[in-house]
Amino acid sequence: MCRWVAYAGPEIYLEDILFHQDNSIISQSLSAKESAWITNGDGFGVAWYTDRRTSAGLFKDVLPAWNDSNLRSLAGHIRTKMFFAHVRATTGTAVNRSNCHPFIWRNWTFMHNGHIGNWSACRKDFESLIGQECFHLREGTTDSEALFLLALSQGLTDDPIKAMSQTIRLALEIMERHKASEPFRASIALSNGESIWAFRYSSDQSSPSLYFGSPKTRADNPIFGNPINTIASEPLDQSNDHWSKVPESSGILWTTTGVEHFPILL
Repeated sequence: MCRWVAYAGPEIYLEDILFHQDNSIISQSLSAKESAWITNGDGFGVAWYTDRRTSAGLFKDVLPAWNDSNLRSLAGHIRTKMFFAHVRATTGTAVNRSNCHPFIWRNWTFMHNGHIGNWSACRKDFESLIGQECFHLREGTTDSEALFLLALSQGLTDDPIKAMSQTIRLALEIMERHKASEPFRASIALSNGESIWAFRYSSDQSSPSLYFGSPKTRADNPIFGNPINTIASEPLDQSNDHWSKVPESSGILWTTTGVEHFPILL
């Protein structure tokens, strides 16, 4: 499994969330608190938005996040109002840059924690559903990237909730057809550079952990329409006052004005 964090709020340096939290994503890469995989050292990635909303900036590598000096340097110099960060623990696919999250297409960014059960058996059937207009974007071998591309094929840019729900349903149908012995589990974040959608779903009611909250940051101007600034696999600090858990089979939509909850209906 993996750990990830999405930030949206007043402009901050990446290091504020990546490094300068009690339970930062870098700390989680070494010692996750709410994951069966304690260490997440099979690569990392960061995608950040600037005024150029046509595409996010992207930096990925296969080194453990805690041991990459380039990441530490970049995090201390890049300021942004929205970014995604992911540390990877592979569930069987190769450790290479193409398999590291986040994945981006135009202004859309996607990252995932979990797996499609018995992926090696289901992979061919699942990939065959990816539309021709999206299949050429396939660079890696993960089920995560395949989920993103199939969601794009299902109309992600027009209706993210519907497209992601249909994609999950198709994954479950293929797993059932192959009599998969492993469950489907997922926490997913995606963004178009303006809003963030996060999903938590599993076939065995054991979804990866997912929270939203408002850790303290060093923002120069903390006044913002939405007091929630972070969605994450784990709380970034020990304060229970400003973290809420996303329930099973549900999701949240973050906008500049607030957070809306929605059920995942398949």
